[in-house]
Amino acid sequence: MDKYFKAQDVVNGYSILDLIGEGRYGIVYLAENEKGEKCVIKQLKKKTLKQSKEKLFYEQQILKQLNNPCFPKFISTFKDEFREGYILEYIDGKVFEDLVAADRHVFSREEIYDTARQLLNMIEILHNSNIVHRDIRLPNVILKENNELALIDFGLARFIDNQRYVKEQDYWYIGDFLIHLYYTTYEVSEKEEKPWFEELDLTSDEVLFLKKLMGLEESFKSIDEIKEQLAKLA
Repeated sequence: MDKYFKAQDVVNGYSILDLIGEGRYGIVYLAENEKGEKCVIKQLKKKTLKQSKEKLFYEQQILKQLNNPCFPKFISTFKDEFREGYILEYIDGKVFEDLVAADRHVFSREEIYDTARQLLNMIEILHNSNIVHRDIRLPNVILKENNELALIDFGLARFIDNQRYVKEQDYWYIGDFLIHLYYTTYEVSEKEEKPWFEELDLTSDEVLFLKKLMGLEESFKSIDEIKEQLAKLA
């Protein structure tokens, strides 16, 4: 059984404030140090440590080599008698899942295109570092107060090998991400379910752009090609 941290427990100088999430692989806490600087503490689950320890440390390896405000900084590892894991920078802002589901924000075309541009810039940085994120979803993208985006949760990220881990996986996720934003303008008018490219009020160029991202048409060959097509939409 995993032994959870409690509020006020101290890990590497950071005091636990709250449990903020839990998944198959880990338990995530919000904490802060004496200076009031917040961080994210990821405690790795014992069961997964035994079964697939190597996979759990990809996030650590990848974030150690990135140094960009778009991604959380790696701070340190920790290990005690009961637990082990690592500490990451806390990025303040609101995840897109909350913007869509809780705030019911309706995204304009301008906002959707700006989001697409920023997502593409972030994955270009990753791909140039031989990294594919593989989990660009609404809960993992933060809108900061300055309207810039940050990408978090590198638990599924891997080094590109052009076999199992390929750049096109991130293209698919960006396409799916943008479709969720387009759906914020959708009003249900018919009971019959239709595919997104029939339900949504999209131009033929937008449909083709999204289909190519998702591999439903001939896939884009590069980020530059995607950016070029996006510029034509905007």
